[in-house]
Parts: sequence; C-alpha cells; structure tokens
Amino acid sequence: MSTALDHLAARVATDPEFLASVLAEYARSETLDDAGLATALGCPTADLTRLRLCGSPRPGAEHFRADVAAIANRFGIDPNVLVAIVRRGQSLSRLRAGQSSEVSPGFLLAARDDEREPPPATGDAP
Repeated sequence: MSTALDHLAARVATDPEFLASVLAEYARSETLDDAGLATALGCPTADLTRLRLCGSPRPGAEHFRADVAAIANRFGIDPNVLVAIVRRGQSLSRLRAGQSSEVSPGFLLAARDDEREPPPATGDAP
C-alpha cells in the first residue's frame, strides 16, 4: 500500500468515524501487531490500510448489519468475525472515553472515605 494511505490510516486511528479506531482498540486489547490483526480478521496484511480507512459501521441494527456486510464482502472477511471485532473495539473505545471524561477523580474512592469504626460484631457469628 502507498505510504500516503498508510500515513492517513495512522492519522485516523483515533477518529471513531473510521474503522481504524475500533481496529486499533481491538488490536491493543489483544496485543496484536498488524500480522496478528490480519490473522484475527482473516484477511491479508496488505488489506489492513484500506480496511482501516473504511467508515465505521453506522449505529442502528439495520445500518450496522448492512455496513458490516458490505465491508466484509469487499475484503473477503467473515461478517461474524468482523462484527465481533468491531463490537469489542467500540466497547473498549466507549470505556476509554468514559474513564477519561465521565469519572471524577474521587468518585471511585468514595467507599473508602468513611473512617468510622465498623459496628461491633454480634456474638452469634462463628
């Protein structure tokens, strides 16, 4: 693939509008390099750049299925495999976004802030 397309695919790896974003999340979660990602997808490594430059499947069951089917057909990928990888990448992306923007710093520590002594144990416990 051309260096220009490779560079463009790398630049959109954090843009959720492109498949590059969800593929990057999936690959990171599985510690896959390009060869490993291509193997997981069931496509040649040479196809990864063009695959990454595809738009992410649109939300909504009908659109999602149609978009995945079109991408899978274009690249000769099993649509079920592509669905699983895209869904996992999307979920990981949402979790990452939630960790960085929705959770305030002390939120998860709130349960530990209570410094009172625990209630005395009753004599019935073994």
